[in-house]
Amino acid sequence: MRLEEIREGVVYINGATYFGMTEEVKLPEIQFRTTERKPTGGLGSLELPSGIDKMEAEITWKSYDRLLSSTAFNPRRATPLQVRSVKRTFDAGGGVEREVSVVTHLTVLPKSVGLGSHKGGEAAELSSKFAVHAVKQVVDGETLLEIDVINQVFKMGGEDLLSTVRQILGT
Repeated sequence: MRLEEIREGVVYINGATYFGMTEEVKLPEIQFRTTERKPTGGLGSLELPSGIDKMEAEITWKSYDRLLSSTAFNPRRATPLQVRSVKRTFDAGGGVEREVSVVTHLTVLPKSVGLGSHKGGEAAELSSKFAVHAVKQVVDGETLLEIDVINQVFKMGGEDLLSTVRQILGT
């Protein structure tokens, strides 16, 4: 039996600059849309794929770079964020066998910027929500998932699921 886990979640802006210390990072949940079809004279109905729903990310900050916040929290400009994590594989004895990178690239627009929750003797927590227009997750150098809604890109496990559609539409 192989035991694996993904830990950490350090956020960078523009792919290179450390942006802030997080308490929690909620990456987008990919929800597939379907359309119900009832074939004429058919026995029943079925659901067919018809795209994906809008994506959202949420980050709870302990602190962030105030100079970079004007870029990341600007509601009129898309910002590339990168969440870097570590995937560990453990051997049968519970020792660390291997560690590889998990990098999630996001293109985001802020939906909300919380100014914080303050409690005596505790660090403030500041929550931000982002609309996600593009996401790409790379594990140990291999792209597992890539979605770019504006540019009609949808790849899973190395397969380009929209290449024919882009070709037909000429995009």
